[in-house]
Amino acid sequence: MKYHDKDLVELQQISYKYSLYRTGDFNFADEISNEAIGIFLLKADTIEKSNLTGWIVNTSKNLIQSNYRTSKKEKRDIEKYQHDLLNRLNANVTEKKNSMINETFTEVLQTLDNDEMKTILLYFQCDEKLKLMNSLLDISYDALRKKISRIKRKLKAETFKKLGGIATKKIVTPQLNKLIIDFLKSFKTNLEANSLEKMYYYFSKIDLDNYNPTYEIAKIIDYEIHFTNSVYKVWIFYKNKNNNTDSFFIEFFVDEKNRLKIFTPPQKSKKVFKLSSDSEDGKKILQMLKNAKTDNKGISKFSSDDLEKILKQLNEK
Repeated sequence: MKYHDKDLVELQQISYKYSLYRTGDFNFADEISNEAIGIFLLKADTIEKSNLTGWIVNTSKNLIQSNYRTSKKEKRDIEKYQHDLLNRLNANVTEKKNSMINETFTEVLQTLDNDEMKTILLYFQCDEKLKLMNSLLDISYDALRKKISRIKRKLKAETFKKLGGIATKKIVTPQLNKLIIDFLKSFKTNLEANSLEKMYYYFSKIDLDNYNPTYEIAKIIDYEIHFTNSVYKVWIFYKNKNNNTDSFFIEFFVDEKNRLKIFTPPQKSKKVFKLSSDSEDGKKILQMLKNAKTDNKGISKFSSDDLEKILKQLNEK
């Protein structure tokens, strides 16, 4: 079967993208893709046209396994590898007119680990086409979609923080969300069992001897977050045993080992208002929030005077 130059270029690009994803080495990916095309030209007549992508990926995989210098001693210096990958990824993404990433992108990219950087690079090299990317990797489409979504959410969250966002859930990465949820689950369980001492690694920064909470948590509903000076303050809303909405807040930081460390243990919030979105007051506040603009720190700038009037009316009811 005869193949045109366009077909060969497309196959070479598939091999290059896959090889770069697997090795992180731009020069070696180029070598592998060229060698894979050479083998393809020798065997083209024996390859089913419907399986070209699968063939070129498997051939590239075999070439990598047999030729790539996988030994840690022979591998390139990791800092140089990260620098090269970061530069290539930054150039690839910032060229896009509708990119979600702004001028802080290079700095934000450094929050990704190597696997995340390679994955998002391949994603953009595939023109954000998950089906094409999925055809190159040994991973289910659903798992790949979730992985890309997690990386995008992480990039968005870190970007909002770099831009000064401090009071919005947009600054919460999937990893941070998991840390918060895991803490709340553990707190609820140990609170009920009167065994908070088991959570020492969370509470190692405070004295639990004088801490005796009396919360009765039936179900965690949601949380709101505030971030400043590397400290998170989180308000947690929950249903108590009487099925009423209540809340408490915590303050914590994330240490170098990505562990949640509590500064302020769960403390009762001073005041909680429960409003139905269909109520007159609820509709007023919702409309205020919808109309409000957000400043460069992520805080909604709505009329505090009007809000105080509504809250005062609620107190009097």
